[in-house]
Amino acid sequence: MTLYIIAIGGTGAKIVEAVAHLAAAGIYSTPDGKLEKIKVLSLDPDKGNGNIAAADKTLKVYQKCSEIIGQDNTLALMQSEIEQFQGGLLSPFTQARVKLGDAFQYDRYAADSPVRNLFDVLYPLEERNDDLREGFHGRPAVGAAFMTQLSRDSQNLQNWQNLIDQIVEDERGAKAPRVFLCGSIFGGTGAAGFPTLGRLLLNDLTAKNVRDRVKVGGVLMLPYFQFRPSGQSQPDKIYAKSEEFVLSSEAALGYYATKNLDFDRVYLLGTPQLTEVSFSTGGREQRNKPHFLELYAALALRDFLLNNDAGRNQVVLTSRETASAVTWSDIPDRDRVRQKLLNAAQFAFVWKYAIVPDLEYAIESKRPNAVPWSLKFFNSAELKSEPEQDRRREVEAWCEDYLRWLATIHCSETGVELFNVHSFVENPPGRHQAGDVNLKTYSKEVRDEFSNLLKNSSGKSMNDVLRKLPQMATKIQPPNRGVVGLAKALYRTIQENS
Repeated sequence: MTLYIIAIGGTGAKIVEAVAHLAAAGIYSTPDGKLEKIKVLSLDPDKGNGNIAAADKTLKVYQKCSEIIGQDNTLALMQSEIEQFQGGLLSPFTQARVKLGDAFQYDRYAADSPVRNLFDVLYPLEERNDDLREGFHGRPAVGAAFMTQLSRDSQNLQNWQNLIDQIVEDERGAKAPRVFLCGSIFGGTGAAGFPTLGRLLLNDLTAKNVRDRVKVGGVLMLPYFQFRPSGQSQPDKIYAKSEEFVLSSEAALGYYATKNLDFDRVYLLGTPQLTEVSFSTGGREQRNKPHFLELYAALALRDFLLNNDAGRNQVVLTSRETASAVTWSDIPDRDRVRQKLLNAAQFAFVWKYAIVPDLEYAIESKRPNAVPWSLKFFNSAELKSEPEQDRRREVEAWCEDYLRWLATIHCSETGVELFNVHSFVENPPGRHQAGDVNLKTYSKEVRDEFSNLLKNSSGKSMNDVLRKLPQMATKIQPPNRGVVGLAKALYRTIQENS
């Protein structure tokens, strides 16, 4: 199966970030086997959007780690190949036109012409002249006008046509392609792009006679964050206003109630308790921290992949037991999801707080036998070789990225009670507290926290896992030496003990 994700706007990028972490944990395994490939196409007028940059960084970390340890299909870890389609980013702008008036050649028409008069009615002066290089500033009507131009620009048309052709080729090659759109319903880019691209996609698939064999789904995010610009920071230009998010969502839902997009499944996600984020009008400063609702969006994708219902136009709703917390009982298919997320967390924890410091000690002490389990995977030369150390660092980079993401989604306005993130995070920020998540440095006390990673649970100690690594090396597929073998043996040990 091949999956195409069309991530629209900053919210779409944040969902892709969550998808990458869940893919690493093996969440998207299907009854027929692994999800072979995920292809991501992002659409945003703001090429410097901080949310897109963060998602790109997570994808790169995932890709490097997957190349090292993702080739053993008996393990769930890192099995899905993720790539960015056509360079990854599609912009709705044609050439250098970043103002609505310029894009539609407003000044070409006479002052009293019907076209110009209609344009004046639809778009006030401030919207016609707004610089949109950092997004549509919460104006979906402006964004929709640009999105309709997407198929008319030669470069965008070629990129879009390549996407359609690839989906058709996959369908004819029995790769069962599925397409999933994601974005917000309350902002500018997502609200404008989701219905516009959805209709364009379905029309093109119908024209290619493959619509009935390509499932199309999507997730729309209702308001789940807010911001309040101070008097000093409030710009003198158009910007998205979080106090308008609910009203915008209500209007958008009314639109979707009357317009049939003909998707196979649609997911709507929101929360009544909005998380406070830093104010930004766009650019690299628009970097909202991961939120637990994006975990739900990534799980909605899992439901879409595993669900084979023939019906269309399905709207899927979920809820939680209490408004003040998110627990495992609120997670769809909780037993399978919990186990895979836990396995990945345990792998990341052991790698960072045992594998890395133990191997560094063996190298510095010049006594490989000081770490007995390492002898099964490295001789003295291999232990110190630069390629092996590079691989070790690539795996460590993913482990840190995954642990930070887990910790950050626990710091939303709604209390998330899935993992004991204090086990590996230094002074976890509270629900209202700003600041980045800092992982704890190595210590014996941190190692002892391994058995307490899961909320309300106790498991085996880290030493139990390390002792089994040598014998597990004989059970994994080759290569079973070096960092590759060690990583696979570690995950196999955790997987068998789960």
